[in-house]
Amino acid sequence: MQTIANKYYHTLNAYGIDMAIAQGQAWYPDAWQFCLDVSKEYRITPERVAAIMAVTSPRARWSKNVEATYQIVQDSFRPKHKRRPTYGILGANAAKGLLVANDRYYSRHVTGPKVTNFYLNILGHTDPITVDAIMGKAAGFGSDIRVGMRTEIETAVRSLSDVLGITPRDTQAAVWIAYRGSAA
Repeated sequence: MQTIANKYYHTLNAYGIDMAIAQGQAWYPDAWQFCLDVSKEYRITPERVAAIMAVTSPRARWSKNVEATYQIVQDSFRPKHKRRPTYGILGANAAKGLLVANDRYYSRHVTGPKVTNFYLNILGHTDPITVDAIMGKAAGFGSDIRVGMRTEIETAVRSLSDVLGITPRDTQAAVWIAYRGSAA
């Protein structure tokens, strides 16, 4: 029986280990740079932009997540009647993104293991591991992640990060990219 760490390693190998690692190590810093750029344009904190990005991420393709984050930041400065009707992501996630954009204490809305770890990873923390549907599929579990699965995936990522000599955050990003076939 193949372990999850072995499945992840084979995924990296099929994509190209060096390329996956390089792209994985750049992924979260690139996401943070997006947050910095948006924060400068709209004069809000990059941490708030990262929180919007995190809460709008569940079940969203990365390109749609980025687009929705930008649009929600834009709309947070508009009257409600002039905001977009949709953002190309789940309506509940968009509503939470708008809540984060407008709530003084926005970080209290960054909840759940996937969203919280994703937020921390964007901010630069390298130990938390973002476990989402892509990581579940790459592990052979499917897209519904339960507590026991999350623990197994995190253990596999930590084991593989030791082998690769990179952080757990960057290992997760490398596997995520390799499984999807691109960083976009």
